[in-house]
Amino acid sequence: MVHSVELFHDYIRDGRIKLKDKIKEPTTVQDPCNVIRNGGLAEKNRRLAEMLSEDFRPLKYQGNYNYCCAGGGGAMPMGGEMKKYRLQAGKIKADQIRETGAKTILVPCHNCIDQIRDLIKEYELDVKAIHFKEAITEHMEIPEEMIPKDEEE
Repeated sequence: MVHSVELFHDYIRDGRIKLKDKIKEPTTVQDPCNVIRNGGLAEKNRRLAEMLSEDFRPLKYQGNYNYCCAGGGGAMPMGGEMKKYRLQAGKIKADQIRETGAKTILVPCHNCIDQIRDLIKEYELDVKAIHFKEAITEHMEIPEEMIPKDEEE
């Protein structure tokens, strides 16, 4: 089994997925705790973000030293009082994102993206959070033979 970060990285690197262009606005990338520390994908996560970005801006601390977003470990689905603490704990991540001046943060983890989207609202960050798959879908070349034909042809 391979994580999507590794798969996307290798497919773009090897030319199996070709990009027609890159994200033009400044970007940064989230290093999810499980994907990076447990999965060992810090380098590929960053390189994938760089492949997709014209203006990549790394977070001050990255890879194994990046701050947790505070949304993992089962915290995301907890509402009520727990949400308040989750947002407070995520302030350091919000500040870290704001420091980059990025307008897009690429996020490979569903817990992280939900938490970061909550942090964007809570701390009024001028940034959008998207999955790698969204960015790749928007910026990849679609081979001619894979483009649907009009039924009239």
